[in-house]
Amino acid sequence: MTDPNLTSSRYTSELRREAARLADASRGIPLSEPVTTCPGWTLGDLVRHVRQGHDWATTILTARSTELILPGDQGAASGDDKSWTERVAELGAQDAAPERRVTDPALRTRFLTEGADRLVHAIDGVGPEVPIWAPHGKQNKEFWPRWAVFETAVHRADVYLMAGLPFELDNDVALDCVDFCVSAFGAPAARPFLSPLFSQVPRGGETLSFRSAEPSADGASNWLITCAPDGVRVTRSTAESDPAEATVVATPSDLLLVVKGRLRPENPRMTVLGDRALLDFWLSHAVS
Repeated sequence: MTDPNLTSSRYTSELRREAARLADASRGIPLSEPVTTCPGWTLGDLVRHVRQGHDWATTILTARSTELILPGDQGAASGDDKSWTERVAELGAQDAAPERRVTDPALRTRFLTEGADRLVHAIDGVGPEVPIWAPHGKQNKEFWPRWAVFETAVHRADVYLMAGLPFELDNDVALDCVDFCVSAFGAPAARPFLSPLFSQVPRGGETLSFRSAEPSADGASNWLITCAPDGVRVTRSTAESDPAEATVVATPSDLLLVVKGRLRPENPRMTVLGDRALLDFWLSHAVS
């Protein structure tokens, strides 16, 4: 995983903000409403999933676990042969909270913001020197604030799209989320947490470029993905002259929606150059 582009305090403040925005946008939507960007899920499933994710990270951090604790467990994982995707899908369908905490809009807001607050306290309560399990990258708390902002922002986008609201993040936050997401494609340790179809992405040297229309002065704003025979490689901040067989150019917030499959290539808000079929195949197989 690449190094964080924001400070820990910025991540935690953004996490609280994203949870509050998600909760506020969900207030006027029926819990039974399908989430079009998460096929098979309702708004109720999404709300529970977000809280479950925050609680999962809180458990790992407060336990100072150096081993994987699967979502919904309280101890280190052992003897569970279910895939990550199967486990998360199961949790998405569970009633993780008394129904009134989800159906009542005021209590739903508290349900979501309380989970984020608990996670912030867990993050703040662990020093960077303490060993902590992470799916990939440094085995300390560094992964978790980035993941939490990324995860919550993407699901806030799901709810905003349901509500017909424009989704925007500060450019530096959006680009950090893109960097977090795209860098995982090139991290072998992250493979169990990617789409089950990721193993089917091309391996013939194909290249895809994801570019921000608004470059960053501090962090990465361009990413080149190379589908090499020995594995997928990700190169950050490549020069605009570097060739790619398929290129996407979009604003930072829209680029996040693209790399997470929330904004399709035919959308006029983005520019697509080159091999559209390659891009479509990548997005349908690499993105979960």
